[in-house]
Amino acid sequence: MHLRLNHAPGRLPGPGATLIGLILLICLAWLAAVYQQLSRENMALQQQWQTRLSLVAENQPAANKPPIDQALAADIAEAQRQIQTPWLTLLTDLEHAQQAQLYWLQLSPDAKRKQIRMTVLAQQRQQGWALVDRLKKQPALTDVKLKASEATEVNGLRMTTLHVEAGWQF
Repeated sequence: MHLRLNHAPGRLPGPGATLIGLILLICLAWLAAVYQQLSRENMALQQQWQTRLSLVAENQPAANKPPIDQALAADIAEAQRQIQTPWLTLLTDLEHAQQAQLYWLQLSPDAKRKQIRMTVLAQQRQQGWALVDRLKKQPALTDVKLKASEATEVNGLRMTTLHVEAGWQF
């Protein structure tokens, strides 16, 4: 009984593949060195730019500065207040109070007064009152009030429209 092994001996890469690999390795090292040099030069240029900006600001007399438009400044302050309002937290709290058979018709937030007005459509009046109770239990909402409640007919169904106001604390 003879045992025959059908085994092919391993082969090392040829000289062409080895040469290409070495060339690529040398290019990679060269590119890394160039990147580091450019990074250092960029940092130096940024420091020079900041230095020049500060010198220009110090040397510019106050009389040459343009007058600030008060309306524009107020609009910018309002935009910053709107951006800084944590809308996601507020909307998450409203979603936690949501239940089936309630339909949000309108949400009107006012970032300046930190208030939100809501119009909700409920199939039953008790569902609307339960919503107000759940809104009062939300940690971010304060001073939740049912402002008005009225019976409405929607597509032949008797519904209740609720107008609710709440403040928020952030």
